[in-house]
Amino acid sequence: MKGKKLKTIISKIDFKKAQPFILLTVIFTVLGLSFGKALDTFLVRTDDSKEVVEVKNDETNPASDSQEEKEASKDGDKKDKKEEKVAENKIFIMQHGVYETYDNVLNLAGELKQIGYNYGILKVDGKYSVFSYIGGTKDSLAPVKEQLTEKKIDSFIKEVEVPLDDLKWNYFVQAVKQRPYEMDAEFIQTFTDDEMHIWGYYVTLATSSFEANSPERQKMLLEIYQWLNG
Repeated sequence: MKGKKLKTIISKIDFKKAQPFILLTVIFTVLGLSFGKALDTFLVRTDDSKEVVEVKNDETNPASDSQEEKEASKDGDKKDKKEEKVAENKIFIMQHGVYETYDNVLNLAGELKQIGYNYGILKVDGKYSVFSYIGGTKDSLAPVKEQLTEKKIDSFIKEVEVPLDDLKWNYFVQAVKQRPYEMDAEFIQTFTDDEMHIWGYYVTLATSSFEANSPERQKMLLEIYQWLNG
């Protein structure tokens, strides 16, 4: 029944008159499909472009961080160099307090002798200070400090700055830090006859090798230090 109705409707259609409408319908359909395809392509390209921009931004940040790290590294190097330059004129002394009477100094000296330590004595502003070891770094005196603590002998590591423009102090610092040095030929002329043993210590420390805290090395350093401060 439905088939008969459809045939009746088709038979009534005038295809000559409907031809323009059919043609327009086909054209609009084709245009619509083409426009839709072009729009999809545009949207895809836009998304791709966005992704590329995001990638570029991600790549920029590490470069920026790398530059900051380089700057920080340069600043750190400058700071380290500055600290090294300042530390160049510093030595470290194992000191055992300050005393008003010489009797107290002698009592302490006796205790140091009993454990095999050399010592030096300085008198400053009417008071006596006793010291037993000299090192180029604070860490080098750490074992000595530990031993003194075990023996219940009071001590502390004192940082001392010395004038490097004075050859006597300059050579002394090189000796303390165990750095090779050559003394000026005229250096010997600055010593009196009574001080020639001190000059001999300078020569020995410059030409011989010792362990940092060996008693014979420390004896020479202590006597030179006491003489320089005398």
